[in-house]
Amino acid sequence: MSRLLSFLAIVVPLFLVGLSSQAAAPPVLPKSGPVALALDQRILAEAQKGSEIMANLTHLSDVIGPRLTGSQALSRANAWAAEKMKSYGLNEARLEPWTIPEGWERGRATARLIEPDNGRSLTVASMAWYPGTRGKVQGDVVLVKAKTAKELAAYKGKLKNAIVLVNPPRKIAPLADLARIERGPPSLRPRTDEKRPPGGAKERSSFQTALRNFLSKEGAAALFLDAGKPLGLVVTTGGWRGKDRPSAENRLPTLFVAHNHYAMLYRLASRPAPARTRLEVEVENRFVPGPIKVFNTLGEIRGSEKPDEIVVIGAHLDSWDLGQGTTDNGTGSSIVLETARILARCGTRPKRTIRFVLFTGEEQGLHGSRAHVEARKAELARISACLVHDTGTGKVRGIGCGGRPAVQAILQRELVSLKRLGLTDFTSRSIPGSDHASFSRAGVPGFLLVQDPAGYPLTHHTPADTLDKASEASLVQGAQVLAVTAMRIANLGELLPRTKR
Repeated sequence: MSRLLSFLAIVVPLFLVGLSSQAAAPPVLPKSGPVALALDQRILAEAQKGSEIMANLTHLSDVIGPRLTGSQALSRANAWAAEKMKSYGLNEARLEPWTIPEGWERGRATARLIEPDNGRSLTVASMAWYPGTRGKVQGDVVLVKAKTAKELAAYKGKLKNAIVLVNPPRKIAPLADLARIERGPPSLRPRTDEKRPPGGAKERSSFQTALRNFLSKEGAAALFLDAGKPLGLVVTTGGWRGKDRPSAENRLPTLFVAHNHYAMLYRLASRPAPARTRLEVEVENRFVPGPIKVFNTLGEIRGSEKPDEIVVIGAHLDSWDLGQGTTDNGTGSSIVLETARILARCGTRPKRTIRFVLFTGEEQGLHGSRAHVEARKAELARISACLVHDTGTGKVRGIGCGGRPAVQAILQRELVSLKRLGLTDFTSRSIPGSDHASFSRAGVPGFLLVQDPAGYPLTHHTPADTLDKASEASLVQGAQVLAVTAMRIANLGELLPRTKR
């Protein structure tokens, strides 16, 4: 920060003197000057002309559809995005390979209440990279209330073919309390309305492993989890295990159940004996033997003065497979493509290279961005920042600079043109749940854009993640924010500082 201010103190007087003696020479101003502001306005105007965001998002959602990591649909999306980058004039538009140990395909999943026999079918969805049931299975619903490995011994010999519930129904906000629902998706914020098992994160993880091993050894048929969403929605998540260990090994079929149905099962199973709660369950998932090659898609606008220094603009192209993957994260992917289109057409090359990356494997644990960072260890010191768009269709209100006050001060000063678009928040903490975190862990300033929720917490990872949720005006605003921010960072006198408080 201090060196940048010294630079400005020297350059501004020299510029004012030089302007009178060299009127014909192209002006060179600090980024807060009129030349930079004029470039901001040109970029903002370009974003309003002939936007391709909705056309691209519609193609991703309707034509390609959900893009599970390792799937053919994701491969088609990779190739399509690379062609888009080439058509926008990007340099080095290409596919960057990395591998996953195995693929997974979702099959049919059904669950039916057979005792009490009220004809009820349950709304369920399998956790990803978990096996099916190998045909129809019937079993009693059993509540396992153990919170430690020692307490599991009380259930020994009692779980053969059981459908296991290990937690009471989750506490979810009523629909009337929309403000609470809009605070953020459960995967991106801590829950405060439920008791956690005793111990820290390591102890909880150890217990979960012990629990699953115990259930498998005892011959349980399936594990049911509360989806924790209103309106009968189910969710999904999950991923593969390590590089060599098959995901099906010692894994119990695990299903998310619509909250209203899970709560009903829990009530029924809580009745005193001799009352029974019995289900018929069938899940038909399939594992695809690996290793499987998957790809990140990237392209660049080469810098005019410092091409070896880089600003990364990213989103993840992969999605879950219950909906269309529109807001998680077709919106971010389409905004990154649109940012590339805008900057390629604005008529001014950035001083540093701007790299546009559509990562994959994000939903299973940021694997694609980790592979990208690992392959570029030698250039990490030359990457000024990574900015990621990944929380749906809402307007961008800020950049999560928490923990980097020096960067916060620079961006607040540089991004004055975006204030009228609503970009005012530079104090929010940088949430670790997306691909920017792979860069942050490697010492590169990584930031997730702060957005209006715009329904994202409700539809996140559900069948409701569909094209009708997209807001074109908000997406155009997001592209404007990313384009101006990318150009400003690329044109700074120095790389953004690495220092943290």
